[in-house]
Amino acid sequence: MPERKLRTSYAKDMALFPDRVNKTWLVVLIVVLVAFPFLTRTDLPVIGVSGSFWLTIGISILIAATAALGLNLLSGFAGQVSLGHAFFLGVGAFVGAMVTQQPGATTLSGVSFWGFGLPWWVAVLAGGLVAAVLGLLVAPAAVRLRGLYLSLVTVALVFFGEFLFGAPGLEKITGASRGRSAPPISLVLPGQEEALFGLSNREELYFASLIVAIVAYLVGKNIARSRVGRAFQATRDRDIAAEVIGVNVTWAKLVAFGISSFYAGAAGVLLGVFLGNPIGSNFGGGAGLLLSVEYVAMIVIGGIGTVLGAALGALFVVGLPELVSYLAQQGWLPFVADVGGGTFDTAVFSAILFGLFIILFLVFEPLGLFGIWLRVRNYWKGWPFSY
Repeated sequence: MPERKLRTSYAKDMALFPDRVNKTWLVVLIVVLVAFPFLTRTDLPVIGVSGSFWLTIGISILIAATAALGLNLLSGFAGQVSLGHAFFLGVGAFVGAMVTQQPGATTLSGVSFWGFGLPWWVAVLAGGLVAAVLGLLVAPAAVRLRGLYLSLVTVALVFFGEFLFGAPGLEKITGASRGRSAPPISLVLPGQEEALFGLSNREELYFASLIVAIVAYLVGKNIARSRVGRAFQATRDRDIAAEVIGVNVTWAKLVAFGISSFYAGAAGVLLGVFLGNPIGSNFGGGAGLLLSVEYVAMIVIGGIGTVLGAALGALFVVGLPELVSYLAQQGWLPFVADVGGGTFDTAVFSAILFGLFIILFLVFEPLGLFGIWLRVRNYWKGWPFSY
């Protein structure tokens, strides 16, 4: 008969990892994530692609998971709709490039970039803080607006970002229309010149992204379980009732925007390094809006209002275009082509699938992939007496 786990103390009930099984799975997951980049060194092809391809996908998922968690804290927990997440990613990318780049670099037009030559972790904090400040400037709109009206205000952010990132007056920071290079991340011990364990630039970026993602998820999990997280959820469910019972709804919305923007800015620093040469068009205008919609798809498909759901959604949304591309190359999707020759290209068909999955999950499984995971887990926990 399956053992029933009973909580015998408040501390056990509130523990992040309440039993040995959870701790064991956590250790296994961390070991797999740490070993992953070393496994990709073998360059053994899996379904026709090399190890470096999988490393690139892994980096993309970690960065997307961090940014998606920030949006989930805002939209899933606090109930504030945002379609401007890409703007804060762009802020983080350019602030990160400025903080890490050595002084003396020049633009193509001969203008000297601002650069401070500081470590990558300082850039992550700086990118997050600057994005958080800008998020707090936008947050007052959330106090007066909600739903569709708030989403329209946040959509305006990505088009404002297109102008801001490409403004000639900010060329020393953003490189204007040409963008600016983001120096690679260096993981070295004090007094050493070579990277730890002989890591390549991509592997260093992977581990930096992994560190940021782990910290982000631990902090996010604690926020969701704290007084702040409960204030977010009360604001989301019944803001008027929450205010009646003493929740400072205005404060909750401001904090939610600030935290979400910090997460996006921190992830944006890593995304800028991943892109190598971030430009304003990556984060503003139509491309920025599409990127923001992808993050909405991540939290809806993964499980809105859940911490783990952001990671599951990032895995799904980042992996789906690659799966579509592979199936198209194998001839299993004749109407899809990577470059011409089909009714749809990979990006367009993936966007269609994102929309379809959002509708399906909203109708049939509001908790998304996280809800499916819960059902599977609970079934096996009660096996063979599951019902």
